[in-house]
Amino acid sequence: MSVTDPLLEAWLSGKSPFEQAPEQEFWDPGFDVERKVVHAKFGPYSRLFPCPPGFLPRFYHHLYPLLIEDWPLQISIDLYGGFCRMEADLHIHFQATVNYAERNLDVLSHLNQQIKAGYEGLIKDLVTAELRNLKDGNWVKSGLADVEKAIEVIVNETLTLKQIQCRSICILKPTFEDLTEEAKIDGRFIQEAVYLNVLQKNFEFREKQGQELFRQEEELDLQRLKHVHQENEMQQQMQALKAENTKRLLEEQRQQLSEQYEIEKRLHAEKIKHQKQLQEIEQTADIEYKIDALPKLQELELQMHSKKLQHETLLKEKELEAAISAQETFQLEWQKIQERLEEEKIKHQSRLKEMQIEAELKELELRKEASENKDAYLRREIEWLVLDKQRAELTRAIKEAEKYVDDARTGS
Repeated sequence: MSVTDPLLEAWLSGKSPFEQAPEQEFWDPGFDVERKVVHAKFGPYSRLFPCPPGFLPRFYHHLYPLLIEDWPLQISIDLYGGFCRMEADLHIHFQATVNYAERNLDVLSHLNQQIKAGYEGLIKDLVTAELRNLKDGNWVKSGLADVEKAIEVIVNETLTLKQIQCRSICILKPTFEDLTEEAKIDGRFIQEAVYLNVLQKNFEFREKQGQELFRQEEELDLQRLKHVHQENEMQQQMQALKAENTKRLLEEQRQQLSEQYEIEKRLHAEKIKHQKQLQEIEQTADIEYKIDALPKLQELELQMHSKKLQHETLLKEKELEAAISAQETFQLEWQKIQERLEEEKIKHQSRLKEMQIEAELKELELRKEASENKDAYLRREIEWLVLDKQRAELTRAIKEAEKYVDDARTGS
């Protein structure tokens, strides 16, 4: 049966599980964190003394700080034939004195290690002897606080007598083992009062624990009911505040809407007034502008009309020049045509003249031949008729050509 419940440990240590422990006595060992010793060695001369404040060491001086060190020890023994295992956690804070250092000049550089190695067995033997005095089992009822205090006093006194300042803290942790059926009927345990005390204390502790749990549950129920009541009140207050806030918000919104309507109404009136003023200003400015711009407009219109007349005059001059140029071009072309027709007429008349001369020459030749040859007279007459016909046709052609030329001149 392992004792691990903190309430059970509090009970085993002799304290009420639901009350604070009384203030214990305080042991002041007189530690000095600045404690140092000076070892002066010069030839055969050797001396050890405490390091004074502001000390300046020479070459023959060696400083050794006497440090405060924590020395944890764990000691455990079996009691009551293995039914209970007692573990002692011992923490020793120690510091060597100057007298102890004087007696151990050869280990000044590792003085604390020498203390641990030299006194560990002694301390364990003292603690074990103190724990073995727990034979009657009454500590199960009274607790282990007195035993822990006794161990601390023994360790402190022992090391102090050895010129070692120390403060020890001892914590005892008992662990009980479960018993088998055979062990329960064993005569040794029936006669041992510690087993009965453990059973009785275990029963009383469980009964008190149950009562305390029941009390805590009642307190929790009361706190829960109180919490529920507070929550209901808070909800009611919240609802009331919410309703009040809603009412206030609606009132503020109504007031804001009313103020906004008045502001918009005033702004609309001001806007209309401003628009009228702007229209009047625009009309006045437009009239003034027209009055100021009328002479300029008239002058501009005159300039535009003058430019228009100049432009029209220029266009007419250009049209006239173009017409004259076109007429001159036409006259030149027509003159060239007439000259070419004259040339062709002259050439044609020359050709007709030549043909007429040729015809007359031929007629003379024919007449000559006819006079010479009466037999061919008739044939010559026929040829003359043909030539007369040709001459008439040439004459008609010349007249038609002359008429064509005359018509062309008349058309131009």
